[in-house]
Amino acid sequence: MQVFILILLFLFTSCYKGHLYVQHEKIDRDALASTYIQTPDPRQANPPRGQKLSVSWDFPLSLYKEDLNLILTVRYWNNQEETINYPITKKRGYTTFFFEDHTNDRSKRILTYMLQVHNKKGEVIEEWKHHFWTKLIELNKDEKKPSVPSERLPANQ
Repeated sequence: MQVFILILLFLFTSCYKGHLYVQHEKIDRDALASTYIQTPDPRQANPPRGQKLSVSWDFPLSLYKEDLNLILTVRYWNNQEETINYPITKKRGYTTFFFEDHTNDRSKRILTYMLQVHNKKGEVIEEWKHHFWTKLIELNKDEKKPSVPSERLPANQ
């Protein structure tokens, strides 16, 4: 009985320190319910294809009152980065970012990502990094880039 009380005490007194939760999913035909229950669905002819980042948050009122802004930085397989700003208008909520992909080109797919929540002063309140996230190091940033795609350049260049 004492163990049971200790477990209940632990569960009800522990707190969740992070205010962000992120889930990264591949979206394809299997994301449609009609695939599993085999019902007619016009989307089966052209199913969604891509990746989805689902972000949920729950901030204490003291933090929420600081006019929060979510900044998502996504790096693709070709090392190009995209930054998306999303204002947080509710203390608790969620949003979904969909990255459509209708090609077999891997360079358009998500390699890694980072989410930061900033207050109106620009301070980082909360951060979530994908486990492969690192700062992008750009070499020869000031040099003129060749007009020919790198996969077509001879090996000695």
